[in-house]
Amino acid sequence: MSKARKDHKPHVGLAIAVSGGMALCLVAGLEFLKVMDRLDDVFGGLLLRSGLSEPANSISPMLLWVAAGLLAFLLAAVMLNIAGTWRRLIVWGLTLVLTLFWGPVLILAAHKPEIGVVVVTVLWSGFCAMVYATNHVIPADQEEKNAKGKNHGAR
Repeated sequence: MSKARKDHKPHVGLAIAVSGGMALCLVAGLEFLKVMDRLDDVFGGLLLRSGLSEPANSISPMLLWVAAGLLAFLLAAVMLNIAGTWRRLIVWGLTLVLTLFWGPVLILAAHKPEIGVVVVTVLWSGFCAMVYATNHVIPADQEEKNAKGKNHGAR
């Protein structure tokens, strides 16, 4: 039985769809429970300093959800198509940092920093992709391993 599991080929496309879908479902549930409003208030409290007027404009919810959807699936796709755990962690971390930097940019543009939906989407999509990648042999890892074997480790 264990040999059949090792011969099992990973379904990277399905894993991308599931990772992105789970991230969006999580965020939709948290939005329904009004947790995202509290998270947006936390971001606003951290980024707005005393003496600054509160931004009057708000981001279009459609734009926010489109960005969250794109990031959910694209992040998982990139993470599951590159070799190496460290590379995946770097991509995930840099995507999270760039997403967090949306907040100050939005404040400078006189918009409220309502980035909670996108931040949670990036966190959960990356987490799901990492869990899948650590429990399966990803084709990108296999290709790198084969390439190193042919070159005997030389570059």
